Amino acid sequence: MRAHYDFPDAARAFFGFFAEPAPAVGERAHAAVQHGLDTGQARPAEAHRYGRLLQAYELMFWNSVAD
Repeated sequence: MRAHYDFPDAARAFFGFFAEPAPAVGERAHAAVQHGLDTGQARPAEAHRYGRLLQAYELMFWNSVAD
């Protein structure tokens, strides 16, 4: 982005933040799922649907950036 658009470091920081996985995301996701299972609140079909929606929104975001 710096070479093509001449964005300064501060403007590129937003994209850098989202370019890497969130710290400890795997452990936090596991804990959330385990809590749902332990308390009987887990709804696997809804969780799967929301996960797919999140992936779709993220893909739309990055495709928009690429355009």
